Amino acid sequence: MKNRLVLFVIAGVLVGLIVGYAAWGTRPAAPKEYETRTIVAILPLTGVLSTFGENSKETALLAARDVNSWLERQGKTWRLELKVEDTATHGPTALEKMKTWFGNGVKFFVGPQASGEAKECLTFANANKILFISQSSTSPALSIPDDWLFRFCPDDFIQGPAIARVAWYAGVRHAIFTWRGDTWGDGLQKATEERFRALGGQPFEKVIRYDPGLEDFPKEAALLRDYVNELLARGVPKSQIGVIAIAFEEIAPYLAAADQYPVLKEILWFGSDGTVLSEALVQHPVASRFAATTKFISTQAAAGLSQYPRFDYVRGHVYSVLGRETDVYSFNTYDMVWSLALAIDEVGYDSEKVKEILPRVADQWTRLHGASGHVVLNANGDRAFADYDLWLIGPEIAWVKAGVWRAGTDTIDWNIPVY
Repeated sequence: MKNRLVLFVIAGVLVGLIVGYAAWGTRPAAPKEYETRTIVAILPLTGVLSTFGENSKETALLAARDVNSWLERQGKTWRLELKVEDTATHGPTALEKMKTWFGNGVKFFVGPQASGEAKECLTFANANKILFISQSSTSPALSIPDDWLFRFCPDDFIQGPAIARVAWYAGVRHAIFTWRGDTWGDGLQKATEERFRALGGQPFEKVIRYDPGLEDFPKEAALLRDYVNELLARGVPKSQIGVIAIAFEEIAPYLAAADQYPVLKEILWFGSDGTVLSEALVQHPVASRFAATTKFISTQAAAGLSQYPRFDYVRGHVYSVLGRETDVYSFNTYDMVWSLALAIDEVGYDSEKVKEILPRVADQWTRLHGASGHVVLNANGDRAFADYDLWLIGPEIAWVKAGVWRAGTDTIDWNIPVY
């Protein structure tokens, strides 16, 4: 054994000498150096939007890889470097990550995901000319012209009417509202209530606006039971009562708490883009069954159409990596990375110049290639229009696309019978 070890070492030395001599004799050409331009994705990889953050991480990395392949084919002299940071779905953390990377010279960010996070970053970004694009911040409070936040999603002045129409179609005439008390929740609740009233509905006079940091909901569930019983005592039939819950993935423990009260399982529930396709909900043994029983239907801005080949490409990539259906905001993320990269390629790593041309670049590129469809930005830098897909958890405890709400006509095209 000892002799074999000695022979192995001697052979290794000889190979090293031969390789070294060959290297010295041939002097291989130094690798070509490229300028690196950095974009940082600040995403909620943990916290109450972690499902969405994980999806966007995969599509951002995919887009960066595709961009670099394009740059190589085009003979460009720079390469895209994409860094990913976890915001924990927490505004101050998102701002801290932005400040740190800005200190390192970074001027472009993808994300954050939540409106509360985006609001936290906005003042610093505006003061320092940092361009950031959110894939899913929808609060109307952030629909501001000429700021440094762009959003590749529509604001909730569009989503609110979609939720209201679904509830009205389902026969709900008395809606009880409960929502997370932050910039996003407040804006979407207001937009939904206003449209529900306009349709002829009656929002219940008592509401539940809860702390976004809440993790258990026994008090809130008990109050909902009491509110439903009040309506029943007034002679309102159960078929006309619905709960509109505007939440993130804390919806899972919320529904689990509601499951303790039979009357809350005998009315209809409605969600939003904060709960659609939530892995936390579908994996929760109690909450998922409650959602299926109450036909808990959630809205999501409609993703790219089949005419865009990158829709299926991006969708298939996320499924192969994470083993699940992805959300529309991850398609937005893919288009955001591409739009930023193309704008940087055109005018350089200059945030002021990129800000000026980004709407045109996004329009032109997504018109033919957008995974999320054609992106047209309005005067506030937000996506100008969208229909909304309707998703629910079916009897087999899996997310099912039930239909599409059409913004132009305020009508619903159903894929399956729901109500």
